[in-house]
Amino acid sequence: MSKTPAGTYRANWRDSADRQKAKTFRTKKEANAFLAEVEGALNRGTYVDPHAGRMRFGEFVTRWLAGRSVEARTAERTDSMLRAHLLPQWADWPLAKIDYLAVQEWVTNLGRTLAPSMTAKHLGMLSMIMQTAIRARLIAVNPCEGVRVPRNRAREARAGTISREAFFGRLLPAVPAEHRGVVCAAAGAGLRWGECAGLPWEAVDLDRGLLHVAQVAVETHGGIVLRAYPKTRAGVRTVPMPPFLIDELRRRRGAAVPDGRALVFADRDGGPQRRSNFRRRVWLPSLVRAGLLGRVAEVVPGRWVASWPDRDGREERAEFADEAAAVAHVAASAFGGLRFHDLRHSYITWLVTDGVPVNVVRRVVGHEKASTTLNRYTHTPDDYADRVRLTFADDSLTFRPAPRPTDLGEAPLPGRERFRKRDDPRRGETGVVEGSAPGGSSRTHSAVTGGATAEGLPVVRDVNTRRISKSA
Repeated sequence: MSKTPAGTYRANWRDSADRQKAKTFRTKKEANAFLAEVEGALNRGTYVDPHAGRMRFGEFVTRWLAGRSVEARTAERTDSMLRAHLLPQWADWPLAKIDYLAVQEWVTNLGRTLAPSMTAKHLGMLSMIMQTAIRARLIAVNPCEGVRVPRNRAREARAGTISREAFFGRLLPAVPAEHRGVVCAAAGAGLRWGECAGLPWEAVDLDRGLLHVAQVAVETHGGIVLRAYPKTRAGVRTVPMPPFLIDELRRRRGAAVPDGRALVFADRDGGPQRRSNFRRRVWLPSLVRAGLLGRVAEVVPGRWVASWPDRDGREERAEFADEAAAVAHVAASAFGGLRFHDLRHSYITWLVTDGVPVNVVRRVVGHEKASTTLNRYTHTPDDYADRVRLTFADDSLTFRPAPRPTDLGEAPLPGRERFRKRDDPRRGETGVVEGSAPGGSSRTHSAVTGGATAEGLPVVRDVNTRRISKSA
C-alpha cells in the first residue's frame, strides 16, 4: 500500500494469475480493509477481480449464448425473451452495477404487463445469466437472489380440471369425431400435446391395452420436428389404456393395419398437427359447444345469442344468424377456459383421488419426482365435500356418548342391564362399575387393571384398599 500525491491510498496486490493489480481508496483504513478481504478471498479460492464487473451485460450475454447447447425450441424461447425484455433493460449496464434494488424494480414493472408465470421466467433467465457471471469470476454475488415476483390473483384464476362426468357427458360429445382420439389420449393416458402429436402406431398395442411413449413432436418457428426422446428421461414410459381410449383408437385405425411409423393423430398431409391450429379450429369451439366456455343459445328460430367473458371478467353479448358463426366468435373472443393440457391435470387428479399410489401415478405420467405429481398436477375434485363425508360414513366410526347410569330404584332401560352403583372413594372403597357396553355386550371394568374383564368372570376388588379415618 502506498500514499499518492493527491493524499489518497493505493492498495496493491497480485491476483490468482500473479498479475499486478491496484485500487485507490480515500483513507488508509479502507485500503487496509480491502487488502485483508482480497487476501482472504485468494486463500479461499473465491477471489473476484473488482475490475472484471465492468463488462457490459449485452457483451456477456453474447458470450453466454455462444457456450450454450440446448434444444431448438428452448433456444427460440430464450432469444425471444432476451430481445423483448432483458436486453432493452440491461444491455448497457456493467455487470457489477446490476444490484438487487434495480432487479426488483424491473421485475415489479414487468409484473404490470406480464402474467406472474412469465415474469418469473424472465427473472429466472436473468438469474441464470448472472450465476454464470459468478462462475466466470466477474461478479461476487447474484443480484437476483431474494427478488420477489408480484402476483396477479385475478389472472391466475382459471379452470384447471374437469370432472369425469363433464368430460364424458359434455366435452367429448362436442368434439368432432375425427378429433376425439387425441382428446381421449390426453384424458385417458395423461399424454402431453407433443406426445400425442408424435405418437406412432407402432407404439400402440391395442390387444394388450398398452401405449409406449418415446417419440414426441416439437414445434419451432421453422416447423415441427419429431424427436426420439420425450421431455425428461422419466418421460419414456408405458401407459395402460382405459377401455374408452382403446375403443376410440380401434375406430380410428379401422380394419387396415397402418404403417408402424405413421402418426396416430396426423394432419391431412400425414405429418404432426400444429398445436395452435388444433386449439383454434377444434379445441376452443368444442368448449363453446359443450357449454364450458361462454354460452350460445337460440332464442328464436334464426336468431342466436352468444355471451362470453372478456379479459377483465366482464360479460359480452352479441347476436348471430346461425350457430356456427356464434360458436366461432365466442371461441375467438372468450378469455380463459379449459386448456388441452388441463386434461393431463384431470387425469392425474382422477388417479390420485381414486387411491392410486402416488409412486405409481408418477411413473405412469412420466414425472421424475413424486412431489411434482402432488404439488403441480393434483387438484381438488368438485365432489371433495362428499368424499370427506364418506370417509366417516362407517357406522362404527360414529361417536356415541356413554349411557348414563340409572339409580338402583329405577327400572333399567329396555335392552340394557342395570348399572351397579359405583363405590364411593371417600369411604376408602375403589370398586368396579358393571353394566352393558353401547353395543349391548356386558363388560366389567376393574379398578386394579383399569380394563374390562371377560363376561362372566368374577368382579375384582382392590384388596389393598383400606378405610381412611377422619383423623388422617
